[in-house]
Amino acid sequence: MDDDARPPRHHSLSPTTSDVMRRLLANLGLLIGGKSVSGLLGLGYLALTVRTLGVETFGVLIIIHTVVEVTQSLVKFQSWQPILRYGTAALQEGRLGDLRRLVLFSARLDIGSAAAGTVAAATAIWFIGTRLGLPADVIPAATLYTGSLLFMITSTPVGLLRLLDRFKLVVLEDNVEALIRLVGGAILFQTGGGLSDFLILWAAAAAAGALTSVGLAWREARRHGLTLFPIRPDNRPLSAGFDGIWRFVLSTNANSSLALLTNQLPTLAVGVLLGAPQAALFRIARQVAEAAAKPVKLMTAAIYPEFARFASSNDLQAMWAFLGRALRLSAVGAAFCTVLLYLAGPWILTLIGGAQMTPAFNAMLLLGGAALIGVSTFALEPALISIGRAPLALGIRLVAAVLYLPSLVLLVPLAGIEGAGVAAVIAATAIALMQAQSVLSYLRARTLPLRRHGLKRERETCL
Repeated sequence: MDDDARPPRHHSLSPTTSDVMRRLLANLGLLIGGKSVSGLLGLGYLALTVRTLGVETFGVLIIIHTVVEVTQSLVKFQSWQPILRYGTAALQEGRLGDLRRLVLFSARLDIGSAAAGTVAAATAIWFIGTRLGLPADVIPAATLYTGSLLFMITSTPVGLLRLLDRFKLVVLEDNVEALIRLVGGAILFQTGGGLSDFLILWAAAAAAGALTSVGLAWREARRHGLTLFPIRPDNRPLSAGFDGIWRFVLSTNANSSLALLTNQLPTLAVGVLLGAPQAALFRIARQVAEAAAKPVKLMTAAIYPEFARFASSNDLQAMWAFLGRALRLSAVGAAFCTVLLYLAGPWILTLIGGAQMTPAFNAMLLLGGAALIGVSTFALEPALISIGRAPLALGIRLVAAVLYLPSLVLLVPLAGIEGAGVAAVIAATAIALMQAQSVLSYLRARTLPLRRHGLKRERETCL
């Protein structure tokens, strides 16, 4: 029977949602603790990099890195999502053979997209790097830097760690990468390192973070009896038994790519339209804004497994209650982060790059506002995907992109980096409104009849 045709089970809401909220907050605490460390390390290596290279050369580094990020966004599969969607039931039912095939299926996506991304990014930099604002003499080093995309293989390990409820290990990848950048940046600051030195450092840090993630996931898989060899003992296709997995993977990948592109393209657009120094200011403003929003944004990672569990049991009434509590929690967190960004933002900008960072303050506030609009409604997209509406989530992102990209191209020449911030606010508002309407109308339509049925039974019992 189709999932939409099955009525949601009646469930005792209080114990279920309370238990889930406790687990969510526990996992969120682990993520915030780990990500707070990586966030502080990130601000540290950012400050060292800016002060070592100067704003203009740092802008060149950022353009190179952004090309890699944009390419990664386009080709990388969000393979952790099918692991949670299809792996939750397999794990609960003890179907470790199916789970093993699912993990290998996702790993194959990661490896293929990493190879394709490396070729695509290297080609783009080699042939159009100067049009993107890169000096001709840095093109060879920039092309070699795209090899860091070969380590774009962390989505499957992260998904497996989330599925196994090992959130405290998920954050280690970021911490390892940020720590290597910080220590290496301190050394280069003392020795007067150049652009090529920082490219090597950042590539090595990415490789170390990826290998850490893979190693931890492999260890946890073995602890749970999930051996990954032999690869196909029954000669079944790796996707066999997971109905609609390719449609789900392609939809979530396109949706995620649009989300990431709207976050990364502005830096590239600013670099092309205004030059490398302005790209540097914009990137710093965005990183500070996202650092303020990150504690709440982390709830997205923690909430996906919970929605996957509700969806696998078709318990939409419990999902409705949980969604309401999660949205209230995120709204409070977003309000707190807004105040924090306004008060601490100028000090952080000055700490990173001195007085020359002052022009980035207004852009930072606008970008922070856009990010906080998203995090205050963070639970909507995971809910939409979990109830089988990944294509609709993609459609919403497409509509937002249609609004965002023209706004970006129009406003950046007119208002500089602040114009990019305004465009981000427009896109974030549109996404939040469309997601809210879609999720709430779906869940209300399916849970309201059940509530009425329950009230009717209570009245009949009383009579």
